Amino acid sequence: MKYETKGAESVDKTFSHKLNTIKWVGIVTMTIDHIGYFLLPELLLLRIIGRVAFPCFLYSTIEGTKRTHHYGRYILRLVLLGILSMPVTPNTVNVLFLLALFSLSLKFKKYALIFSLLSIFAEYSIYGFLFGWSIYWLKEHNWPQGTGLAVMTQYFVGLSIQIFSLLALPLFIIDKGLELPKLPRYFFYAYYPLHQLVLILIVSSL
Repeated sequence: MKYETKGAESVDKTFSHKLNTIKWVGIVTMTIDHIGYFLLPELLLLRIIGRVAFPCFLYSTIEGTKRTHHYGRYILRLVLLGILSMPVTPNTVNVLFLLALFSLSLKFKKYALIFSLLSIFAEYSIYGFLFGWSIYWLKEHNWPQGTGLAVMTQYFVGLSIQIFSLLALPLFIIDKGLELPKLPRYFFYAYYPLHQLVLILIVSSL
């Protein structure tokens, strides 16, 4: 597979191989995680691999918030998808609501404290919110400081497999991405609820 360089990415601002790679990693590891959750709960390795997905989606949310030309539509899609996914997600107030609150805190920073308090009621709670901000700091300001903050956020959930989410950080630090097939623009919005619905139907048929 070929890699793009940082210079090449700066020329083409409409498409980023790095971001596309991170999205692919997020979707694949999320699928593995949900297979472990719904079908093979005894295989802890699947859940460990799945820890990589959440930080990938936090990174994608940072990029989506920055890149979108219609922020109102972007945040509305996240919220509506969260609502539509409620019947099939393990957590009713699912991760889409957390991503929406995180995005809002990036867009309207002076209200970040309010959004952080609201995040308590969503999946991943304040831990996920602060983890997102540590990734933002890593990406936009100082990667060693951001990495340190990401490590510190793990204390919010104690010693658990969630610490394996830190394995995603090198993807955010490097300036290269694999030339993978470009994901369709709204692929995630359809895939997130549908793949969980399929897994639920498989479980119910067993």
